[in-house]
Amino acid sequence: MSVTRRDFLTGFFTTNLERETAVQQSVPSPIHHLLNRITWGARPEEIARAQEIGYEAYLDEQLTPESIDDSALDARLRQLPLLNMDRRAVHSVQDPEYRSYQAMVKGMVWRAAYSKRQLLERVVEFWSDHFNISGDDFNADNLIYQREAIRQHALGSFRDLLVATAKSPAMLYYLDNFINYAEAPNENYARELLELHTLGVDGGYTEQDVKEAARAFTGWTVHNGTRTGFYFNADDHDDGRKTILGHNLPAGRGIEDGLHVLAIAANHPATARFISGKLARRFVSDNPPASLIDSMAQVWQATHGDIKAIIRHMFLSAEFLAAAGQKMRRPLDFFIGALRATGTEITDWWVMEEMLQRLGQMPYAWGPPDGYPDTAEAWLSTNGLLARWNVAMRLTHSAYEDPFESGWGLGTTQLLERIGEPATAVALVDTVAAQVFGAPLPNPTPFVDYVTDGGDKNMPVTPHLLARKLASLYGLMLASPQYQWR
Repeated sequence: MSVTRRDFLTGFFTTNLERETAVQQSVPSPIHHLLNRITWGARPEEIARAQEIGYEAYLDEQLTPESIDDSALDARLRQLPLLNMDRRAVHSVQDPEYRSYQAMVKGMVWRAAYSKRQLLERVVEFWSDHFNISGDDFNADNLIYQREAIRQHALGSFRDLLVATAKSPAMLYYLDNFINYAEAPNENYARELLELHTLGVDGGYTEQDVKEAARAFTGWTVHNGTRTGFYFNADDHDDGRKTILGHNLPAGRGIEDGLHVLAIAANHPATARFISGKLARRFVSDNPPASLIDSMAQVWQATHGDIKAIIRHMFLSAEFLAAAGQKMRRPLDFFIGALRATGTEITDWWVMEEMLQRLGQMPYAWGPPDGYPDTAEAWLSTNGLLARWNVAMRLTHSAYEDPFESGWGLGTTQLLERIGEPATAVALVDTVAAQVFGAPLPNPTPFVDYVTDGGDKNMPVTPHLLARKLASLYGLMLASPQYQWR
């Protein structure tokens, strides 16, 4: 008996109870559960490190990314010089928008796949979605935005992060605040600030608050003569008295009005609850317990929005520990996890771009300001699963061939190098599972049946068996329900 594509497709659309039971059986410990959520795909060496120093110590290590040597990644990123150029230099290169887009996507994928600072990369992605920007016309500014606003403040103070996003030319262009004048206030940024970036749509603000906030941000614009591109033009600012969310902003001020609004919004109780809920939805479950959101909001208010403290509390909570198997990998998460599991190197840019487009989650390409959807319902479809299946098989089968013969531009893979020399079929399944899931599966029977065609699990591993089964075994595990849910 061999495992077919139909078997795996059927398994993916199981009931919630069956799915959660299957996935929880594949999570042998709280440490494995933690690494399933804070990494883009738990590697065996990361599991071993966490087991050596303990759950809390590993979490704290990841929450202090500057303490982790990432020099190997730094060497790789030097192939993308735009990532470290200042704004003027980026805008001065030939075709800056397309080259910035390419550098951003490659940089995002490489960091997620190869960085040892895995939690940082996961949190950076969260904030990139929360403060989403998309548009071919300002990719060059988005590149700077991702580095100097999102990445720089991803584990710092939420207020600092909010100010950095508000002053970024990319955000000023995207939400039209660069054309916000006293005589004709533009409400786009003010509305998204309150609805998406801070309080949330049910956060208690009014239409009048939006109008008053728009007045506060008049004069915040872009000027290419400054180092960062941000410029406050006092001549365009409405310096009259304003009342926002019950706070009075006195007349006669300038840039202080906008900064005051950002401080009010950052410290608002509704903001603490709204963003705590979004963090819990991303890292815990699609429907996180109210008790967890409440406690995270309390930490938020007690620490004045210390992102690191809030995230630490979330991952140490009983609610998180009880949530194994309740998050589905989004397409980008699946793709990067597959790269980490197989060690596949994609040499041609067009191959990476095509795969991400087929999966439906190209980084920095979501049009609306709300960011890519965060729950399974948005991604759970037959077409989406087929795209994952095809990418899994392409990363394994095509990369396993001679790259010059296959013509896929995938370069090299480490399928064979990573398994050592397993003696039996069941040992082979265990070693491949460790690469894909971070640890062997408690119930490897379906995969053993595939390798042996329903035969003896202690069947010896021969070169012929590896040639017939190894790539498909990797691919089947990557396409399995256990891998999609974690």
